[in-house]
Amino acid sequence: MFYERFYRETFDEAGVLQSATLSYPDDYNFAYDVLDPLAELYPNKLAMLWRNAAGVERRLTFSDFRRLSNQAANVFRSLGLEKGDVVMVSLKTHYEFWYIALAAHKLGLLLSPVFHLLSVDDFAYRMRKSHAKLFISTHEGDTPRRVREAAESIGLSALYTVHKALPGFRNFTELVEAAPEQLPRVPTRADEPILLYFTSGTTGEPKGVLHDHAFTLPTALGSRYMQDASPDTLHFATGNTAWEVVCGTKFYGHWFCEASLFVYDYERFHAEEVLAQLEALRVTSIMAQPTVYRQLLEVGMDGYDLSSITCFAVGGEKLTQDVSDAVYRQTGQVLYEGYAQSEAGLIAANSKNMGRREGSMGRILPKYHVEILKDDGSLAEPGEHGEIVILADRHQRPVGLLSGYFEDPEADAGLWDGDIFHTGDEGYRDADGFLYYLGRADGLIKTRGYRVSPFEIENELSRHKSVYEALAVGAPDARYGQHIRVYVRLADGISPSDTLREELLAFHNERCSGFKKIKALEFVSEFQRNSNGKIIRNQFSLE
Repeated sequence: MFYERFYRETFDEAGVLQSATLSYPDDYNFAYDVLDPLAELYPNKLAMLWRNAAGVERRLTFSDFRRLSNQAANVFRSLGLEKGDVVMVSLKTHYEFWYIALAAHKLGLLLSPVFHLLSVDDFAYRMRKSHAKLFISTHEGDTPRRVREAAESIGLSALYTVHKALPGFRNFTELVEAAPEQLPRVPTRADEPILLYFTSGTTGEPKGVLHDHAFTLPTALGSRYMQDASPDTLHFATGNTAWEVVCGTKFYGHWFCEASLFVYDYERFHAEEVLAQLEALRVTSIMAQPTVYRQLLEVGMDGYDLSSITCFAVGGEKLTQDVSDAVYRQTGQVLYEGYAQSEAGLIAANSKNMGRREGSMGRILPKYHVEILKDDGSLAEPGEHGEIVILADRHQRPVGLLSGYFEDPEADAGLWDGDIFHTGDEGYRDADGFLYYLGRADGLIKTRGYRVSPFEIENELSRHKSVYEALAVGAPDARYGQHIRVYVRLADGISPSDTLREELLAFHNERCSGFKKIKALEFVSEFQRNSNGKIIRNQFSLE
């Protein structure tokens, strides 16, 4: 596969990946060194099958993306953009995102994808903070209005939409179609930034996370060794293009493996429509969050012919056992879970090649030197708990980690503790290198001198047939520091009652150690979620 031009891999006698040594030129650029050669080698191979909820379809080959990215780059040049300028985009899952991103990479521009449902103030903050020179928006819904108002507030006038012009916006698609198809290579370096993602800003203002050209390289390992990508793959993944997860689930990594992408562009997720598409197109692999799998299970995955799918991958939030078990019952397939961070990409994964263990986030990929750091500063032995950290090799930042924060030297200074990169996540690993995630260091429940992972509580409780999903938190306790409080969303058709509360408490507490017992349990009708679908863990007052 194409990624093998950059990796030298070794395997054990059973064919399991043991090491992956990376080699690339100083001027490495994904658009020039991966996409363009793929267009030469396989000009007519399907790179993307794109559909939207209205039934519109586009089939795009690797040569189509080379042509379109060249044309878009020529548009950027004609508009006066220069290397290092910031192009901000809010394009949902429109296929234009991919060729616009490639065009930006070819010119050394800094692409900043942002979520289309941001408020006017949120858009304005990101435009101002990034010094955006140009904004390309979806033409759909209310997003253009909010983008326009935000741009007016900071004096940004270079506004574009795809597909059609709107008041205050020029039609970028029309400009691309009229632009020249040839583009001479623009000099860039592998260590220069190409992506600017803004954090969610749960504490303070959002920070800008920077990734460089070389960041794209390790995505190949995740696509190959978690999602089983190959030239025969037609892969579907959820996720808005505003999120970094797209890089490793439906962009760079899969094209490194010469795979084809199925991109379904919808405003709202409807499980029936998605399942029908997966069946009709004979999709071969899927990557989604546990929340998405819950919705697919409610409709009934066994009501559709999904026999073409040979790899079901899951990530984005912790997988509970009830979802894993239900997917197996309905499809006969196991879920392959992984552990990733926006700052570092995929760190560990269960996979067909490297094995799978229940409860584990998977085997640590040979892209980072990962250790578990105990409270006393020593490195943990297998089975010992501590913070998951990444170590630098001879003071060199590992390829794949963020290159820094945008114009934030204070935040940059806190990235490294000597040669240690702190993930802020707690976990442990076993003797075979499988990683077990316990939770965010500041989210662990500290009770009676013990640290309890909220996921352990939620996972056990989710086994009860009346529980749809649960959220465990630590509530202040004068005697024990914290006690365990759980919020439960019940399955459809189940009504809350004091009798059921006592039943759930007994169901959990009779199975768990004394320090893991639930003290308080409350019923809720819904959980608040962030824009990426994850449950917001601090949504309840604990006073």
